[in-house]
Amino acid sequence: MKKLENKTALITGAGRGIGRATAPLFAGQGADLILVSRTDSELESIAGQCRSLGRNVYHEVFDLAELDRIDSFIDQVRSRFNRVDILINNAARFEAGLMREYPVDKFRLMLETNLVAPFYLAQKIIPLMDPESGGTIVNISSYSGCFGTEKFPGFGAYNISKYGLWGLTEILALENKEKNIRVNQLTLSGVDTDMFRRAVPPGVTADLTPEQVAEKILYLAGDDSHRLTGQNIMLPRMPDGV
Repeated sequence: MKKLENKTALITGAGRGIGRATAPLFAGQGADLILVSRTDSELESIAGQCRSLGRNVYHEVFDLAELDRIDSFIDQVRSRFNRVDILINNAARFEAGLMREYPVDKFRLMLETNLVAPFYLAQKIIPLMDPESGGTIVNISSYSGCFGTEKFPGFGAYNISKYGLWGLTEILALENKEKNIRVNQLTLSGVDTDMFRRAVPPGVTADLTPEQVAEKILYLAGDDSHRLTGQNIMLPRMPDGV
């Protein structure tokens, strides 16, 4: 049996990178999909690929920082699907900038995309999860949100947003355990995506491919990880003593 048979999954940031690798992997494992991205042509392409695998796919293009768009989007989801079983909070902004000179409007946008949108989506999707079959939320984070900031100089706004996401993960896991909803976080080092390559200095290389990350997301979304909730899974694992 396929690992996500009869499941419906919502994946944000599905047009590129990690989301683009995760969507067809989920479709191949039997999941119907709800896909969100800011990029129209890229989202249309990956939605078509997933439909070719025989899955029901609904996709919508908008910026998750626009919270009012989330409300209308959820109305569409509710009308098209009986329930949502899996939420993958993957979409994020990532850019450098010293906090002493970082514009407040950019800081607000970073938090709204990387922290407020995952909170608001979880709040809206949890009522659509079936307590009998259970639900799963996977938040995609970064080493920069779990370890000393001196290891990630110049990315203060992004770091702060990811510190907050880890707190959100723990609290959602605690509050929804009795509802049979699991909430875990996947914490990543550098991933070979366009966003990573644009943000880091020349010569800095990534440790992970989007496909490697997608396989771990599948593990956390499926029944193989049914005992895990409130966990922070690091990929790759940090060396001892770091």
